[in-house]
Amino acid sequence: MAHKELNSKADFDSALATKGKYVLVYCYAGEVNPKAEEYASKFAHNTDAYKVDVEKHAAAKEYFGVATTPTVVVYKDGTQLKKIEGGGPENMEAIASVLA
Repeated sequence: MAHKELNSKADFDSALATKGKYVLVYCYAGEVNPKAEEYASKFAHNTDAYKVDVEKHAAAKEYFGVATTPTVVVYKDGTQLKKIEGGGPENMEAIASVLA
């Protein structure tokens, strides 16, 4: 399963209302890194993965405090657990350690 696109505040609110699973929000500009899609599939059993193009949705960029893309934010039961800026291997592993 790949990331589901967040296109509105209602989509975002619905995603954060998820209970009992991790919610991963992948903030990107332009295209999604294929490795990010691989992680979305790898953790689909316990994670709902979403993506938002912060070039198209400036409010999301502001809300998440995105200074660089990609930025990944992980929530559980509406609470932010981790925020990682950049898509390097060490950052992907940091996200994996939260979702594992």
